[in-house]
Amino acid sequence: MTPDLKKSRRAGKVAQDKEIAMSARQVDESRLHEMVRSPAYTSEEYWTPRQQPRQLLPLEAYTSRDWHERERKELFGRTWTFAGMVEDVGKPGDYLTVRCGDASLVVLRDMTGRLRAFHNVCRHRGARLLEGSGNIQRGLISCFYHKWTYNLKGELQLASVPYQQELFPCLDKSLYGLHHAKVATWKNLLFAHPDPHAMSLDEWLADIPDKLGPFKPGQERLHDPEELVEISDLVYRVRANWKIVTENFIDGYHLPLLHTMSLGDGDFTRQKWQPAGRHQAFYRPLKPGVSQDTSYARGNGPTPVIDGIPADYGASYQWLFPNVALFQTAYTWSTFHVIPVSAAESLIRTRVRGMRAANQSRMNEVDPRDLPAHIVSAKGFNISADELEIGPVHALESNNVMLEDIYACERVQEGMASPICSVGPLSKWEAPLAFFQRQVLDFVPLR
Repeated sequence: MTPDLKKSRRAGKVAQDKEIAMSARQVDESRLHEMVRSPAYTSEEYWTPRQQPRQLLPLEAYTSRDWHERERKELFGRTWTFAGMVEDVGKPGDYLTVRCGDASLVVLRDMTGRLRAFHNVCRHRGARLLEGSGNIQRGLISCFYHKWTYNLKGELQLASVPYQQELFPCLDKSLYGLHHAKVATWKNLLFAHPDPHAMSLDEWLADIPDKLGPFKPGQERLHDPEELVEISDLVYRVRANWKIVTENFIDGYHLPLLHTMSLGDGDFTRQKWQPAGRHQAFYRPLKPGVSQDTSYARGNGPTPVIDGIPADYGASYQWLFPNVALFQTAYTWSTFHVIPVSAAESLIRTRVRGMRAANQSRMNEVDPRDLPAHIVSAKGFNISADELEIGPVHALESNNVMLEDIYACERVQEGMASPICSVGPLSKWEAPLAFFQRQVLDFVPLR
């Protein structure tokens, strides 16, 4: 074979390999979610240069006690509420309590393994039956006050009313079981609703299950929280209205500005956003040439990349209205739950899941007395108060996303209390705020 023929065949092989690789890449990219296949930030229905998003909620929605009370009744009392993870009630008798507006609910697993939800109210005098979470011994819920006792199906037991023959000789116990609520699961997420006849969770989620990706070539699977382990559970205190915290989370405009260093690997000029029913979904890649998102690879030791997820995944979230996000990176899947406390205070509970690292031996809880002022409670693998303490340094110099966001939310809350405050024009990257506010107004209309 002549040298020229060998050279020609080598060139042909290289060209063939490139064609195969390009074809494989095109097939791979054809599998990607429409959010990243489209060059647009979002659909024209939600933003065009001639249709700028605008502030829809009045300032009193963020500062007024009356508006806060209305939200509790008209919004949180009428929507599905994120209650926790399925493993929180993994064994028969396990229970947790959850607030849905004015209603306190108990979500439990009965003795047959079935999930149930009831209003946390004794049918005798209305006393609160259970607090917090735990395990119901012997499968019986007994009211502390007059000892009326219910089984885990919510039924008033046959011999469960003290002095029944003397004091309640005509009592029909079948009429005094616990009031039922509704419980449902998606993946390993637990949701509750105070109305037993509410729309199904599947209907409420709309097409959110179709907004999970894939977002990157080479992504072999979607994030699956059921196959990951919980690695931390932290609760933060924020002196700001829950909607300010929510709008900060879904605001794409502040990300490259407030978090210039702390989220410096993200390419926010290519962020994508889509509504999904009352909910919304977001994705942003890494900057060109960045192969690893160091913003989320920090912590106590190396954080393993999740199996089947590319190390250069970027970040995505799905905001489930009204107040919880599911957040994904190459390393973690987490929940970001905003809990209203008052018109000007909220809690944020973040529960993070990932691959178990070699140095992660056990979950431990930090003594609350040792925690920084902005953290209420903290549990995690090998977590310590020293690791959580960042300072002494100003929040804006901390290079910590959560501290930066808390600072921003609290300053906005203070500013909105000013008599001269008004909200200016919103950018296209703030369209999620207008969309979210529209959902709030559907439940709490202007008067």
